[in-house]
Amino acid sequence: MKRIINILFLLVIFQSFGQKGIKYGLTAGLNVSSGILPELELNTNINSILKGESVVKGKPQLADFVSLYKVGVFLKMENKVITPKINISYTKTDIYKDIDINVFSVNALDIDLSYLDVDFIFDINLSKHFYISTGYVPSMLLDHAGNLDVEKFDHRLLTGFGFKFANGASIDFDAVVGLKEIIDGSYIHNFMIPISFSIPLNQL
Repeated sequence: MKRIINILFLLVIFQSFGQKGIKYGLTAGLNVSSGILPELELNTNINSILKGESVVKGKPQLADFVSLYKVGVFLKMENKVITPKINISYTKTDIYKDIDINVFSVNALDIDLSYLDVDFIFDINLSKHFYISTGYVPSMLLDHAGNLDVEKFDHRLLTGFGFKFANGASIDFDAVVGLKEIIDGSYIHNFMIPISFSIPLNQL
């Protein structure tokens, strides 16, 4: 089912690109990476337990933020209202977490990851220069540090906003949330804040 949805999405995008006004170019920027982590808390309230609530409760938290990078190419078709866009990029991310124990700080998690991202994005133009973005990002794991069995694919949702300059260059501020656990059963998901700058090389 996921493959069918991805194929249909690709067909819609490329049919849009089959028109004139296509731009392509280079994109690069800062990728502020983190991760959505589980936090287990023991429920010591006897009354709530007797009412059927869980003995162990989960509360999500964020890992530490690490500044890395992403670099790639883009293809988009400029429209007045909605601009479809594809970004293909090499993305570095790290899920890192320190835990304070008394006066000591202990490294509890450090997963260094490299991905090939394919961003399918729609920019919704609010004015001549400002737009908001929404999209879907299938991602393939290229490499990772350590002996952990990391999932080979990730699926993410993207949202954000951007500014387009008069010369066609643009800057984007996005938030990207992974839908899959990066390690099966870990409840750990990717969370990224890419800030990227795009320069068009040509217009067909």
